[in-house]
Amino acid sequence: MQASNSSNQPTSNTGGQSSLPELFISLIVSFVMAMTARGFVLEGFVIPTGSMAPTLMGQHITWESPQTGWTYAFNGIPSNESGVFPMWMRSRSKGIPMSWWDPMFGLRKPAVRTTPSTLTPASGDRVIVLKSLYPFFEPERFNVVVFKNPTDPVGPTQNYIKRLVGLPEEQLVIVDGDVFRGDLDATSSDLGIVRKPEFIQRAVWQPVYDSSYQPIDLVQWEESSRSSWWGAPLVPASGDGDWTIGTDQTWSCTATGATTLEWNLFDWPITDFNSYNVFRTGVPPLNTSPYPMSDLRITGVIDAKDPTTFKQTRLTMKTRGLQLEWSIGGGEAALRMSRLDGGAVLSSASVEYTPPAHSFRVEFWQVDQQMWLFAEGDLILKLPFDGWSPEERFLASYPGVSPQQYLQSPVGPRPAPPAIEWSFTGGPFDLRNVTLDRDLFYRPTQLDRNNQKDVNGPFLVGNGFGTNFLDPSRLEANQFLMCGDNSAASRDGRIWGRPHTLSMNYTSDNAPFVVPRKMLIGKAFSVYWPAPLSFPGTNSNWVPNFGKLRFIR
Repeated sequence: MQASNSSNQPTSNTGGQSSLPELFISLIVSFVMAMTARGFVLEGFVIPTGSMAPTLMGQHITWESPQTGWTYAFNGIPSNESGVFPMWMRSRSKGIPMSWWDPMFGLRKPAVRTTPSTLTPASGDRVIVLKSLYPFFEPERFNVVVFKNPTDPVGPTQNYIKRLVGLPEEQLVIVDGDVFRGDLDATSSDLGIVRKPEFIQRAVWQPVYDSSYQPIDLVQWEESSRSSWWGAPLVPASGDGDWTIGTDQTWSCTATGATTLEWNLFDWPITDFNSYNVFRTGVPPLNTSPYPMSDLRITGVIDAKDPTTFKQTRLTMKTRGLQLEWSIGGGEAALRMSRLDGGAVLSSASVEYTPPAHSFRVEFWQVDQQMWLFAEGDLILKLPFDGWSPEERFLASYPGVSPQQYLQSPVGPRPAPPAIEWSFTGGPFDLRNVTLDRDLFYRPTQLDRNNQKDVNGPFLVGNGFGTNFLDPSRLEANQFLMCGDNSAASRDGRIWGRPHTLSMNYTSDNAPFVVPRKMLIGKAFSVYWPAPLSFPGTNSNWVPNFGKLRFIR
């Protein structure tokens, strides 16, 4: 009876003499599980440098332009190489104004000259890395990967984070910023373009222009600089006087017939300029020899005042020996690709389509040798072009430069810039919310001593891995090639030379430039703790930046 009665009484695990031992055991189990997860499942890393900026931010300083409100991060590593800290610290300590550049204002001249007051270096993004993924799944091209640096596996730069560009058992070259690949037994002319999936492409677009950010004090700027501002990048074609450009950068047109806007390349060049590098060299951005680009996204919202009279919009890009055309009108959407020399149509596509309303947003993409057309966020058409070998792509991109001249010094020549026209028929209408973004651009490379370790053996000379499109580089079994999104400031695998002896002993692979499979740590999965924000009016960064929590694409 007593046993029966006692069995009906509630029991407690929270009191008595057993509570402390049980709590202690629980803590031990939790600690062991956490360490197990850290060692085999996932691990956190801090991004130290800007080689992946702006996709992932290393140590940086954030600046907001008083002219347009555009905010960007620039290199914040205190090194003699970058020159960033000496520049702004000297300016602040001595009260000497310095030049500040704003891409949304234009880069011909500084947007403002002022003395920095509350600039505070922020730490890099903290990322979660899935360490358990690659033992079970093959790494995929364009994954962002953390790996052991083969040239310095135990030193201060032992952990690197880059984008996976080259896969095992393939030939690879990089031409005009794009990646070409082929099987190991393919000829150089058989290599084809590599294309990023749409979800990755959307993640890596980098802003060149956004009409939402406009100068607010041009009178003061023009007085202090003793010059006139050069104006918005889209200007009416010669003799077209039916346009009005508002202070909010809305392009209004009253013409009922055909009318055209042209991109002003002289004042608004379209290049691989990256704001993160704006002070790395200590000279104005346009003096750092950026590379003209043609892999672009152009967007805008068209407000037709009378939908019954608006007939068509057409964007034309002349680049790399081609004329590319995107059009919506007449009940259809169409893409067309033709040669500039003669106008022969290489490829075209069309589909029945009518805009959903009098106001609609359009996106025109030209990226990785493929045209895309979006309207109201929906993909309407895409048109690939696979007709170029790497050499043919080079000849189209560098007119007047022979392959032999280029390969003697690939970092010298520059591709030809694109020409862009945006035409309309059937006003009146407004064009607003115009943006232009650029793709990643992997710069051509040459080997030098600064990017190689003297302890790893004799320095290698010549062009970087994947530069010679006449003799493609090879990736053998279990070898990967890694490149940074910020190509102008990234120590890519293409240039880092011979591996360290420890790496060779561990992987049994002495090939330069590549990352052996055994050196992969895992896939970067998410930014779980972005660099904190500074509290207004202070030099202290401690405000959580929840808006930048994100998955890594």
